[in-house]
Amino acid sequence: MKNFLYVPAVLALVLTTFAAQAHDIEISDAWVRAAPPNAPALGAFMEIKNNTDVERSIVAARTSIDVERVELHRTMMHEGVMQMVPHDRIPLAAGTETKLKPGSWHVMLIGPDAVPTEGETLTLTLVFDDGSEQTIEAQVRKGKKMMHGNGHEMGHGQKMGHGQQHDCEQRQKHKQMQAHKRKHDCKHKAMAN
Repeated sequence: MKNFLYVPAVLALVLTTFAAQAHDIEISDAWVRAAPPNAPALGAFMEIKNNTDVERSIVAARTSIDVERVELHRTMMHEGVMQMVPHDRIPLAAGTETKLKPGSWHVMLIGPDAVPTEGETLTLTLVFDDGSEQTIEAQVRKGKKMMHGNGHEMGHGQKMGHGQQHDCEQRQKHKQMQAHKRKHDCKHKAMAN
């Protein structure tokens, strides 16, 4: 008889523990930026509230669509250029909300086999530093483009082409200047002969 009373008590304790854990980290407003069909990468964003009294971290992520890899990124200024830098974790400070948003922390879905269209929904699974996971649904929608300090537009798979357009523009300008210089030098040599 004691065993019959013991089992429901243990089940109640287990269910209460799972319920408490489910509310330790709250995820809301998950979305993926709509992108052209040939986009090399997609950005995923959301709001994450850490209701615990200890810092937690996202250490990995997965998605329901076929991609080459999923990375955790942060957009940062580096040597005067905005770059999307891979990180091994996204910190979630105790008792606060962390916003994964354009121009800041985000999840990158790199090399999608097929880019989902606006209005579609995909799933994302976040893996935390304590080994727990949460799977959420994220809708594909348009997002505002980020503006770099000099007015250049940024957006995953859009104007920045995964964060390196500024580098490409600088290299292109450098190549054009070098080509112009070579042409100019050749003219002077030809005139000297």
